[in-house]
Amino acid sequence: YIRKPVTMFKYFAFSAALLIFISCKKDESTSGIAPCMQAQIDSSLAKPRGHMYLKIDAYKYQGKDVYLYYPGWGDAYNELKDENCMYLFAPSGGFSGSGDGTHPDFRNEAIFISTIWVDPRP
Repeated sequence: YIRKPVTMFKYFAFSAALLIFISCKKDESTSGIAPCMQAQIDSSLAKPRGHMYLKIDAYKYQGKDVYLYYPGWGDAYNELKDENCMYLFAPSGGFSGSGDGTHPDFRNEAIFISTIWVDPRP
């Protein structure tokens, strides 16, 4: 009878740990990004693949964090936006591949930081 309380304690501790593990839910949203960007990602995922954006990359350009949105259809401009999802210009894409031509220095001056999001669908 002396060992029974120890066994019950181990059972209780194991059960509590299992319950905590099972109740934890992984956050499926992309963490650490602006709400407006998450909204655009959600909109992209709500539509058939290729109807909005396929990828978002982060860059440092002229001392600011900017984001390059890659559309899912051919000959469209790749849109550069600020942290508030405000359109800045199109540094690439389009028929020529050179964007809208307003900031030709982007290709040489922008520093790639990371890929923020890629559409996971095939």
